[in-house]
Formats: sequence, structure tokens, C-alpha cells
Amino acid sequence: MSATVPAKVLAMQQTASGGAAAVPGSKSRTTYVLLAFFLGGFGAHNFYAGYTGRAVAQLLVTLLVGWLLVPLIGVWIWVIVEMFVVKQDAKGEAFI
Repeated sequence: MSATVPAKVLAMQQTASGGAAAVPGSKSRTTYVLLAFFLGGFGAHNFYAGYTGRAVAQLLVTLLVGWLLVPLIGVWIWVIVEMFVVKQDAKGEAFI
């Protein structure tokens, strides 16, 4: 009999004991929202979730025309919408 405990059994034990079962590669929704709130204008939350195209667009708009008020307001509206709408990363895995 093997001395190692299968990962599935370990995850079930952690869940039963009240601890969160960590899934490799999963991303936290809380981290996503905090990154969006504090660094959203730079696209940090989208880099974290794997949405590189969106992140680069937000970063470029903020850095290149951020001195203009209207584009900056547009980026922050975009960030606020994403904070509430995005529920999964770029791979399609739901945030934990």
C-alpha cells in the first residue's frame, strides 16, 4: 500500500475541515478585484487573469493619453465594469 495520500482525498479532507481546497493554477477573485480597484488603470487585473490584450490596451491608454481627462475616465469605467462582470480567467477557469 502506498504511503502517499492521493490529491483528491487530500482536497476532500481540507474542504471537510473548513479549509479551502487549493486548485493548482486557479486564481482568486478577491485578488482580481483588489488589483482592479488599486491598479486597474494600468490593466494589472487583466494581466493577472491572462487577458493580455485588454491589459495592454488599458495600459497604453492610461500612459499615452492619461493626461487627458476623458480617456482616463473611460478606462476607469471600463475597469469598474470588469470588476463586476468578469468571473473567470482567460483560460475559462472560474475564479475561486
